[in-house]
Amino acid sequence: MGLVSAIANVPFWWLLSRASGIVGYLLITASMVSGVVLRTRLMQRLASPVARMEWHSVLALLGLAMVAVHGIALVMDTYMTITWLDLVVPGGTEYRPLWVSVGVLSVWLMVFVSVTATWRRHMGPRVWKAVHLASYGVFVTATAHGLMAGTDSGKPWMLGIYIASMALVAGVGARRLIAGPNAPIKKRRRVAGAAS
Repeated sequence: MGLVSAIANVPFWWLLSRASGIVGYLLITASMVSGVVLRTRLMQRLASPVARMEWHSVLALLGLAMVAVHGIALVMDTYMTITWLDLVVPGGTEYRPLWVSVGVLSVWLMVFVSVTATWRRHMGPRVWKAVHLASYGVFVTATAHGLMAGTDSGKPWMLGIYIASMALVAGVGARRLIAGPNAPIKKRRRVAGAAS
């Protein structure tokens, strides 16, 4: 009977909102990193172009799904008063309104990037690339939201997650900016009569 009452007292929605927010952030980070390194020679050796793109897309969609769970759990939880409208319109919450609004803007950017990714063929490569750079805005706003509105952000393990994520995204982003994407690996052709 003690175990049942202990489980009944666990604030399920509050814990789910925290867990889904953290997992969503990690998936956003993984999606960012996978998107930046898609065309590097190392990734070309590890997986086919289709597989690399699929992993990037799956990570992004899972991140968006976890962020949706995060929002739904916050509405369901009774600890804070967050309404369905607060999930889509910035500025409506009493709890850290600026930083919750930054989180709402991050979600809108995620939706924008996800929707435009499906229109890639119709946009042309230059326009799509310019639009897809909004992914960096997703990462920056998600990080700011988590650091300033997250209840775990002051804990060493959570700070470690933020620092490692920022370092990873900044590192691969800087490498991409400086070196550019690697040229595709050219397969060597065997010359007739060449020694094998």
